[in-house]
Amino acid sequence: MVSPTEDFRDRVRPSRSTAHFMCRVLLGCLTLVALLAVAGCSTSKPAPSGPVGAHMGGAADAGTVVVTRAALESTPQPAVLSTPESAARSYLDWISYAYRIGDSRVATATMTPAEGVRVDAYIQLNLEKTQFIDQTLLSATFGKASIEGTHATLPAKENWTYRYVSSKSAGATVTGPFSVSYDVTYTVVKSGAGWVVDSTDAKSLEAVK
Repeated sequence: MVSPTEDFRDRVRPSRSTAHFMCRVLLGCLTLVALLAVAGCSTSKPAPSGPVGAHMGGAADAGTVVVTRAALESTPQPAVLSTPESAARSYLDWISYAYRIGDSRVATATMTPAEGVRVDAYIQLNLEKTQFIDQTLLSATFGKASIEGTHATLPAKENWTYRYVSSKSAGATVTGPFSVSYDVTYTVVKSGAGWVVDSTDAKSLEAVK
């Protein structure tokens, strides 16, 4: 994501009795602030982890990643966390979006911090290979949730298609598309906002490439 420009301004409000003296001090402060602002604008900063914007092509700077505008704009529907199943479905939508743009933060509302670490680790693993995974859920059939207090387990059968996309050349396919099916068990916990995914246990029925 593009880092916002930071704008710091010192605001000095002198009393009337010292107005003349403080005006001179204020002038000096404003001059110093201006010099610092120029120096700050000219200082290069390391690229953030995750997408840097919707660059549509061309060579990327070292340490940056390139995400197409179409990928950035493919935002899922707001998460529905009212039941374990709706939470799992929202989780799948939002982690797919996170994988597509290389930023786990967008999916945090659908999962616990522990699961967020695992999702982020997978994204970082792909970025080290200069790629994203672009996955699409073709179908999902959920079984009955087993709920005990604030914890639930939820079985599912899922069918996916996926491809790996370059993080340096906008939208370019690295490998794929491929197809895969999973038997999955979700562990879902109830938080203040509703149900969120705490972990997944997925067994692939075909080789994952």
